Formats: sequence, C-alpha cells, structure tokens
Amino acid sequence: MRRRRSGARMTASILGLALTTGCVAGNAAGQDEGNITTMAFLSGCWSGLMGDLDMREQWTETEAGVMLGTTRYFRDGALADFEFAMMLEEDGAVVLWPYPRGNRSPRGFPLVSTDGEYTFENLEHDFPVRIIYRRIGQDRLEPRIEGTDGEGPTWSLDRVPCPS
Repeated sequence: MRRRRSGARMTASILGLALTTGCVAGNAAGQDEGNITTMAFLSGCWSGLMGDLDMREQWTETEAGVMLGTTRYFRDGALADFEFAMMLEEDGAVVLWPYPRGNRSPRGFPLVSTDGEYTFENLEHDFPVRIIYRRIGQDRLEPRIEGTDGEGPTWSLDRVPCPS
C-alpha cells in the first residue's frame, strides 16, 4: 500500500487527472464507456482554485484512442506540484492512468458510468477509489475524488483559452 499524503498536496498528486480491472457498467444515456470520444468534452484548457492552489489542467483532443493531460498546481505564483494523465481505450473500456509527478500509478481507473457524471473507479486503489468529472454546460467542470466511504473534495474548473 502506498504512503498517504496529506491535504491539498495529496489531492493534487492523486487527481489529474488527478488515475486494471473491473466491469464497465451501462448507463441511461446510452453512451459507450469503451469509446474515448465519450471524454472529448475535456479537450482544451481548464482553470480553477483547489483550496490555496491555482489549478490548471490541459487535455489533448481524442486521437487514436488516446487523450493526454497535464495538470499544474501553483501557490503564490510558484509551481507547487504537477502531474500527467492518460486516458485510453483498453480492453473495451476507457481507462484513466494518472502519473503523479511523472510516475505512472500502479492501477488504472476504468470509466464505469457516464450517466450525468463521468466516473472512473478502481476499488483496489487505496485513495482515491473514484475520480468523477461532473460536466456543467460546455465551460464548467466539477471534479471530485472519493474514498471508499464516498467522501472527498469537490472543486470547480472553468474552460479558459489555452496558452500559446
């Protein structure tokens, strides 16, 4: 089991988006969790506050069954943390693989639901076991990470122009 970090730094290092097994559940919307285009709405740049951290996330477009993400966390104008992420089609599911501080997580998080929220889940992971993206219109996200008790932080990200 991995050592747990505390506070915003733990949250920052785990998300990213902040994360290989499992069944893929169906959904009422009829979307296909096995198709990366389900997550195409993430493509682009997002920004928001997570506690005292200024969080900036960028996702590539979907291409060849893969999306890549980078997340940077700033405090008082200085880089406090970073991580990479990869979403890909794997064994009939979309799987989120986090790379906190550039190191691949030992466990991927399959997309298990797209019914109103996009939920990636791996109950074998210590924390988080769920990474959830709630889409609010075209230009706002409410990401959330949860433990086995369903508790965890939620924050807001707004779509912003990507830096040139």
